[in-house]
Amino acid sequence: MLDQMIVTYCICDEIVKSLNIKDDIQCKMSSAEVMTFTVMSAQLYGGNYQRARLMASHHRYFLKVLSLSQLVRRIHQIPEDAWYMLFKTLQIFLRNKNCSCFIVDSFPIKAYENHKSFRAKIFSGKEYHGYCASKKAYFFGIKVHMIIDVDGIPIEFSLTPGSASDIKSLRDLPLELPNGSILMGDKAYTDYQFEDNLRELEGIKMLVKRRSNLSRQNPPEDEFLLCMQRNRVETVFSAIVSRMPRHIKARTERGFCLKIFFFIFAYMINLFYPLV
Repeated sequence: MLDQMIVTYCICDEIVKSLNIKDDIQCKMSSAEVMTFTVMSAQLYGGNYQRARLMASHHRYFLKVLSLSQLVRRIHQIPEDAWYMLFKTLQIFLRNKNCSCFIVDSFPIKAYENHKSFRAKIFSGKEYHGYCASKKAYFFGIKVHMIIDVDGIPIEFSLTPGSASDIKSLRDLPLELPNGSILMGDKAYTDYQFEDNLRELEGIKMLVKRRSNLSRQNPPEDEFLLCMQRNRVETVFSAIVSRMPRHIKARTERGFCLKIFFFIFAYMINLFYPLV
């Protein structure tokens, strides 16, 4: 664990330096240490800052550990550019540039139980009430829409209200994929016009699992590729969700979303430098 934390700190420290983030001379923990702490909390303690803080203090992972309230404030003070650069840096280390097959899908993150949604303090709008087809259940929270490559490396992701459709969310992603790539999805991504535009304008072939009653069907070789590769995304989602607690505790929407980022970072760090 200590070796993984050192690797994480080195990456975060280089990011802080590259963005020219200056810490106050009176700070007990640097920005790089705070970023390392968040990944550690997601990796081992389900995003529980208090538990992670106590363990870090007990094992002396850092010279000084801030109080819980100070840690939360420092985490929120880290610029969004730093988190984005951490994601892109890990992606550079892990990604195979010759890979041309990608998979898109989404998974729900429940913020409240349905029977408690009437007293929700965050994500309180009706748009956050969604339906998970795979589990055949309604949930109250947000969705994570993610594109991965066939090696299980996250390429792009976004967070939307729970009721947002998969195909609409895919349209909002930047889709910065190489020319000639293949993007695979399930039945929820059926949109003939979008598929045609994607192929003509971006050079990306969209392979979607077709319903049997649709006029446009996939050739046998494309169906074989879908059957062989598309389920890989479920394994990645399971690995990310397995680090999450049953209920993510947060007082603000931004705090909730940040914790989801940290679980994704923890998954990627573990791919780059696995725990022994």
